[in-house]
Amino acid sequence: MSLRFIIGRAGSGKTYKCLEEIRQRLLKNLQGMPILFIVPEQATFQTEKALAESPELMGSIRAQVLSFRRLAWRVLQEVGGGARQHIGELGKQMALRKILEENKDKLQAFQKAIQQPGFIDCLSQALCEFKKYRITSRQLEETAVELATGEGESLLVKKLRDLGIIYEEFELFLGDKYIDPEDYLTKLAESLDRSQTVSGAEVWMDGFAGFTPQELFVVEKLLLTCRKVNVALCLDPKNLNGDVETDNLFFPVWDTYRKIKALAEELGVEIVPPLILDGETLPRFQDAPLLGHIEKNFDASRSVSWAGNTDALKLAAAANKRAEVEAAAREIIALCREEGYRWREISVVVRDLTLYSDLISVVFRDYGIPCFIDMKRSVLHHPLIELIRSALEVVLDNWSYDPVFRYLKTDLIPVTREEIDYLENYVLAHGIRGSRWYDNKPWTYRRRFTMGEDSGPLPWEEEELAQVNR
Repeated sequence: MSLRFIIGRAGSGKTYKCLEEIRQRLLKNLQGMPILFIVPEQATFQTEKALAESPELMGSIRAQVLSFRRLAWRVLQEVGGGARQHIGELGKQMALRKILEENKDKLQAFQKAIQQPGFIDCLSQALCEFKKYRITSRQLEETAVELATGEGESLLVKKLRDLGIIYEEFELFLGDKYIDPEDYLTKLAESLDRSQTVSGAEVWMDGFAGFTPQELFVVEKLLLTCRKVNVALCLDPKNLNGDVETDNLFFPVWDTYRKIKALAEELGVEIVPPLILDGETLPRFQDAPLLGHIEKNFDASRSVSWAGNTDALKLAAAANKRAEVEAAAREIIALCREEGYRWREISVVVRDLTLYSDLISVVFRDYGIPCFIDMKRSVLHHPLIELIRSALEVVLDNWSYDPVFRYLKTDLIPVTREEIDYLENYVLAHGIRGSRWYDNKPWTYRRRFTMGEDSGPLPWEEEELAQVNR
């Protein structure tokens, strides 16, 4: 068992070094002990693709690229525990609602808050945070006892007691039947010593700036179970020795380095000398030395002026966000038309995507620029989901107007928008709903301007009815 750090600033080649070492292990022996490359959830596909594209490798089942949660799924499938029913966010909130109703007489601070909108959601998030930071219901109760005074309980103490009651009841509800996704990493750590997938494996970790206590618990067990653990951290090598101020750019990563190192020392795991990736010009900035200079001096107390060519950097000021996005769109068009760039070779990076996503979507569409916005969207707005939801509501609401036309307007059925609009106007005019949609009888409703009017339909009315009924 040993631990090695791979240390370097951004662009120093840490990920490349991890991939290269894994490639060399595979070229040497395709059937050896397992190799695990653990990366954040959002980086698994990109990293696995980079490993699979190695021209000298014809494929291997020895090396696996996994996130913590995917590793948990693999291990639990192997040693047991993965067959328990997964409880999603909606199921969790329903369970919490039931628990609150059953225990409302025991609650002190939350008794009146049960019916408030959003309370269940906040409670669910609180339990999620407790599990990530390995806080138990017993710890909440013990903290409440410590804070309680003889003069009566404060609001904080009452809240801690209520949270402890709810947390304990929720764990009893899960029992051996359900599993909360937030428990996966805890279950993983408890099961690692029984897993052949991990036992004796060589592990690389990359892309993490920090770990939650739950993830550190997994790292602890990996240090005890695996033959060798390599942790790549984006850290300035000069910060390895000595303390780092809290306002330092690298303090969060340095704190992670300190915690893992202390954990290894406590467990008696050998810490081999770190691999330092440093140099005057880092690999990522070989073709853009100006950007490398900015990266190197960005957080320096005394920055050094750049004396070389500055064509790689352009500063622009805009009157507002829309002007800023339009300027970026014009620049992208110019790069593609005049310098031969491709759309996929260009990225737009913003500080807060929520402030720019709508503008980028509208402006880039106007300029004919195809783009992917890396932002989570609610699945409820997807046409297929809307089709399924509205189809169910059609049956539940007795073919009422709203779900019927939400179903038709998903554009996933073979009817044109013009035909849908024509049908919608007819249905609204005559209030059609219920069995008249499916009784196979033609619709003969038409406008009548006098009570005694009983003549047959006029030619234009016959044409209208034929169009509606076809």
